[in-house]
Amino acid sequence: MRISALPSLPAPPLWLRIVLQAIYPLFGIVMSLLFLVLVPFLLLLWPWDRHLALLRCLFLTVYIMWEDIGLVVECWYLRLRSPRGTSPTWDADHLALIQRALNNVLYTAKKVVGFHIEIEDEMTVGRPGHPLVVISRHAGPADSLAIAWLLAGTAGRIPRIVLADAMLWDPGIAMVLQRLDSYFVPSRSGAGDDRTKGVATLASTLSAKDAMLIFPEGRNWTRERHEDQLRRLKAAGEADRLATAVSRPWVLEARSRGVASMRQHAPDADVMVISHTGLDMISGPAAVIRAVPFRNRLLIRGRTYRSEDVPTDGDAVAEWLDARWGEVNHWVDTRISGREHL
Repeated sequence: MRISALPSLPAPPLWLRIVLQAIYPLFGIVMSLLFLVLVPFLLLLWPWDRHLALLRCLFLTVYIMWEDIGLVVECWYLRLRSPRGTSPTWDADHLALIQRALNNVLYTAKKVVGFHIEIEDEMTVGRPGHPLVVISRHAGPADSLAIAWLLAGTAGRIPRIVLADAMLWDPGIAMVLQRLDSYFVPSRSGAGDDRTKGVATLASTLSAKDAMLIFPEGRNWTRERHEDQLRRLKAAGEADRLATAVSRPWVLEARSRGVASMRQHAPDADVMVISHTGLDMISGPAAVIRAVPFRNRLLIRGRTYRSEDVPTDGDAVAEWLDARWGEVNHWVDTRISGREHL
């Protein structure tokens, strides 16, 4: 159940999403039976795979799939209870669903592959009576899942997320997030900067219990993507931006239009900037399997700013975000372990 951008995959039409929801339990049964058939063969790989990493990863994948199927079934049940979605506990019921699913997934991931989260210092999640805008670095496996858990499970806020519309292919996550009024960006270039009208609409409806999450880089950081960014800036003759990017090896450029739109349409929202590190150098399924069991924790730091201390003017927001992104890079640089450079 990973909340991530898949920009090369177009969103499925509504009729196909309904079909996917309907056949999802059957698909889960078929995939579970296939996994059981594969288990003896995966055990035979022990001389070459002493940690049984492939078996662990496949088991966790199947487990997450069933948690996702559970979200679909429970969403159907809530719809039967309130066909028009007007129940006074509608938001709370769906928040409880995602809290339970995230808790279960993270507990199982810790036991099976060693994925665990550590929060640096005391984290504040905004003032009572104020919505919260969350701006996060995007890097490594399951970081967005961890941040959603932080907001929903730890802070008790309703996560309203700006994410790529390719996530509509995931029946369970899509159903819950749609009902919690997240925004699925119809863009091939990432969720951080496109279609600000939808971001503005979502921001203007934030209530004091909500947390709106955006990844201004628009895609997961990898070393290769950072190097590609440097090549593109050099080819374009963007000397100043190139110098900044060279000095910030642990982040991609943060695009400010989406953040500025959020500030302009939710000026009373406190703003949290999230930095994290620990699994940065792991990208792609093969790298994940090689890293299991994970030796590093996912270390998260959140710094929260009062709404009145964050600008709302577009140019000022761009300057403010650029300064914060320099701080994020510095924080990662001072905490990343030597083992992750291997």
